[in-house]
Amino acid sequence: MPRAFAFLTPCVVWLFLMRDFVLGHIPVNMDTNTIYGVAKYYFNNVLNGVVPLWEPFVSLGRPFYAIAICNLFNPVTLLVPLLKLAGINYAHAFVGYMVAYFFIGCMGFYFLSLEVFKDRTMAYLAYIGLMFSSLGASMFTQFTFLEIVVPAIWFFYFLLRFARQQTPGHFLGLTFTMMILISSYLPFYFMTVFLCFLLVFIFVYAKQAQKFCIDLYYFIIKHWRLALFCLIGVLLSAAPLLAYKVLDSSGDVVAPGRHCQYSSAQECYDRTMGRQGGMSYDEITRSGTLGERVDMQYLFGHLDKITYGSDSLFFLPVWIYILIGLSLFLQLKRLTVFLSGMALLIGLISVGNASGLLGFLYRHIFFFAYFRNLFFLGAFLVPLVILLGLYQLQMLLSFPNVLIGNPDKDMTGPPIETFGGDRRSASSKKMIIFGIVVLHALIFCFLKHFEGVPTVSYVTLGLSLAALTAYFSGHFNLSVKVWKGVFALLMVLQPVWVLKAYALNAGEFASVLPSMHVTPVFSWLRPQKPAVSSSRIYQFVPYEDFWYDMSMTDAPPKVGFPQSATRWTFDLAEHTPANILANYARYKIVLYDDLHSVGRPMGGPSPELSVDYFDVNTLKLKSNFSKPQIVVYNDSYTTSWKAYLDGMPVELLLANGAFKGIKVPAGEHAVEFAYGPPGGTWVYIAATAALFIFLWWTVFMLYWPKSQRDLIDV
Repeated sequence: MPRAFAFLTPCVVWLFLMRDFVLGHIPVNMDTNTIYGVAKYYFNNVLNGVVPLWEPFVSLGRPFYAIAICNLFNPVTLLVPLLKLAGINYAHAFVGYMVAYFFIGCMGFYFLSLEVFKDRTMAYLAYIGLMFSSLGASMFTQFTFLEIVVPAIWFFYFLLRFARQQTPGHFLGLTFTMMILISSYLPFYFMTVFLCFLLVFIFVYAKQAQKFCIDLYYFIIKHWRLALFCLIGVLLSAAPLLAYKVLDSSGDVVAPGRHCQYSSAQECYDRTMGRQGGMSYDEITRSGTLGERVDMQYLFGHLDKITYGSDSLFFLPVWIYILIGLSLFLQLKRLTVFLSGMALLIGLISVGNASGLLGFLYRHIFFFAYFRNLFFLGAFLVPLVILLGLYQLQMLLSFPNVLIGNPDKDMTGPPIETFGGDRRSASSKKMIIFGIVVLHALIFCFLKHFEGVPTVSYVTLGLSLAALTAYFSGHFNLSVKVWKGVFALLMVLQPVWVLKAYALNAGEFASVLPSMHVTPVFSWLRPQKPAVSSSRIYQFVPYEDFWYDMSMTDAPPKVGFPQSATRWTFDLAEHTPANILANYARYKIVLYDDLHSVGRPMGGPSPELSVDYFDVNTLKLKSNFSKPQIVVYNDSYTTSWKAYLDGMPVELLLANGAFKGIKVPAGEHAVEFAYGPPGGTWVYIAATAALFIFLWWTVFMLYWPKSQRDLIDV
């Protein structure tokens, strides 16, 4: 019970500080808003009985590309439709899922830290350190941080467990977390982090790396059926992303935004239509790097002015920086080198062109040309730096405190030699205290160089000096639990103040997002003017990027930069005056007697043509023409669209350069347009099922009695 209270208390404090976000008074913003729009669109349609593959409401129709990169198949994400079925609207359900995912990540970090430190106190401090870092606040503007970091934390936990004990349960845990990483967002960020991990680990722990490879080889030989099933699971989880890449490589979809930011209009057009894979080095490094987004001044100063309009929030509890400073006075250890090396490599890559390392990787490793927003890598620095700081504290506390009669292993951790001589001698204690005083004095002078450093940071510094000095002076005979509480207070004191100020500043963004369930209805006319809102969130993200999908209503007939679009629609929009395209495409259905006649736009249903069925992937019409007609559906053409007449496949025409047409004879007929990209809906159903199966299998193999596990141990 006391341990449960210790874990729940920080959660309650965090929820209280972030209550306006959790309760929906302040809506999610920026990229999180986009992810919410995608999730709402996806689950709204799934609850309507349709796996959405197409977006008919924006950019004159386009493939629903975000289905592959927004964590929609994760078992935790299914909290959204479950909460909706329980009567909670989509916006609140999505925030509930976000909070649950965040706490799962914090618990994963506790278990990972416990494996690293073999010390519950250090692991607990890591748990609250992550909870009260920028990851606990930035999730409402940049949920992608959690999408890539949470499964990575659990991956490294299972990797460490497997390295120490090669069991099927740990191998399945590795597989499941890898499946989540592949299916949640572009895997290139994690691949970069894992590449850094391998390089530093082999350098620092060469013998352990060799032993791990041998153990892995013999495990796979012994459990080859399990390894084969795990490989199949990974491939199934990658299927949605692979299906999207197949679609992308076909040329049906273009992404002009990635090419147009730093080039002329003609160059943008040429590169977009030329199907040039990847991005130029300038496109990757001139925006979205950590060096561009994070200023050291704002790591320490003006923390009460952090705006909710920033999607690159980065801060750590100031006590972590104090603990890292301890490394100046402690013996260098391999774990210190390992954690520092990983943080350094990731940091050098994330700052972009400033370090030069990214240029080398861009030229020699293919996937570095396929992702940008390098500041996302900064999210991985948060747990790394927390581990590094707490390891310094663990080394410092390995000096036994003579006033604790029976030093608690839970507190001191394994003995670590850091200074020579008798660690119980008065001279050793004086040396430690002297180092603590010097360190805090140096950090005080360092902070004084920054403007706007909050008083709470100096208070934390003073309390840290007092606590560590008291611990080693031997004048306070306090229990381990008391010291644990003191260190927890030092960890959260400054972040609590920062989060309170952050939530207060975000109050000006209060507004309401579309959150109710919608059954889409076919509209014969598109609006000529865009929807408007006074909410401040729309000054950062273009309104039409997500609003129309959330509400499942039509956007005005245009293709706006930098949205993705179909190849033909983008080409048509580039060569057609915007007003002419808008006037024509506002009518979704136009009838032609033949290819050379003037079209008759349909403003609504009539005896000769009416809508029989509509969902985001399909349009079915009933026709009763007196003479043959060409029915043009002014929704973007792609090669994955199919046409049917009375249930039989017929030729789909590319009409007016970008839209879909079908020849319909006179008389009564059933006309159907259906979208079926590579893999169809089965790709997404298979990925979701595979993740659920491997989640259940992992839990079963880890926690069920061994006698029962052996029955299905493949």
